[in-house]
Amino acid sequence: MAPSSEQYAQLAALFTTSEETSVRATIELLLPAHLPVQGGLWLVPYAGRTCNQGVCILVRMHEDSVDVAAIGTGNFDITSCKTIEEVIETVGVPISNWVVQPPVDADPTSLLHCDADCVTLLSGADQAAVVGAYRLLKGLIAATDNPDTMPPMRVVIVGAEEKTSNDAASRIVQTAHHQLGVSLEVGQPLPAMGSSSNVISQVSFSRISNVVDFVGRLRTEVQKVEVEIEEALPLTSRFDTPADEPAEQVKVAPEIKEALEQAPPVKIEPVSEEAETKADDFASHIDGLLSITPRCPEHEHVELALDTNGQLHVLVHAEDFRDAAIVAGWSRKHHSLLSMACGGLTIDASSPVQHLFTDNAVAVADLHGSGVKLHLLTTVEVAGNTGLFSTPLN
Repeated sequence: MAPSSEQYAQLAALFTTSEETSVRATIELLLPAHLPVQGGLWLVPYAGRTCNQGVCILVRMHEDSVDVAAIGTGNFDITSCKTIEEVIETVGVPISNWVVQPPVDADPTSLLHCDADCVTLLSGADQAAVVGAYRLLKGLIAATDNPDTMPPMRVVIVGAEEKTSNDAASRIVQTAHHQLGVSLEVGQPLPAMGSSSNVISQVSFSRISNVVDFVGRLRTEVQKVEVEIEEALPLTSRFDTPADEPAEQVKVAPEIKEALEQAPPVKIEPVSEEAETKADDFASHIDGLLSITPRCPEHEHVELALDTNGQLHVLVHAEDFRDAAIVAGWSRKHHSLLSMACGGLTIDASSPVQHLFTDNAVAVADLHGSGVKLHLLTTVEVAGNTGLFSTPLN
């Protein structure tokens, strides 16, 4: 007899049931990068996903004003509020998440000093968006002496199908890891602007503080509410107390146990050496470069990349050095086409920098002084672990 839905529910309850009932609000700093058309309209659907059947507050800070929108379920009116403290008092219910978009004139150093629980980069999936997200992230990292002290950071892609979103997020994450030495989480993408998010009420009032002070005031008020909620709970709900009797052991139905035992083992297959050394990884071995998608027809194996100044770079295996020259000439001729393919991104019209990669430094010795950047790229083994090692040769 097949296991019933009730038996599956019993098994699921072992792993999903939680005794935590109090609401712990989070303050999320939202940094829009290069968003699709009408980028501001993505903020409400994004914030609405964090409501958890409760209330989320979206705060958008401008040069002289602050826009506040209450999203979720509830019945209150904040249109007469003049401060964020009045908003919290008027809402009157626990707020699950605060999403704060800082003003455009906020410098990276001030963003790092905000008392936020996490930082989210909201980005589109096209080439200009990927480059823009990387530049924004690089600006944040450059403003701190110790990246380990930064709050958790993640990237969320909007306005693209799942595969495109995953590809864009993967490129941002990998580039951040290789070039900046930071780890990014990937949040659930938001493919469409259509959303059931309900804006309960919204208000705008004058901005009287910078983003650091604003988030500090917000944190103070949030903690006050949490303390009030905690004190309102019965004493038995505030502390973890041991049970007088041991909990009854939940027995798993024989049918479920048998199904789990018969489940096929997960196979872990090693990554092939060819996959580890594919051409698309060249840019990840050079600080400040970000690979772009466009390729020269008939020479798709030649990688193109941009640096933060908009300078184009051509990267290829040393044995294909003639192709590098061909692609460099093609890119100069089709400069405007490349710019359009990258979402209108500004690309320097000067001659691209050419890079050749080899695992035999002696074989390219005669190319020193030619103006071409030479790199050693080879597989090394350290303490039983194998990986790629790259270093410039000139």
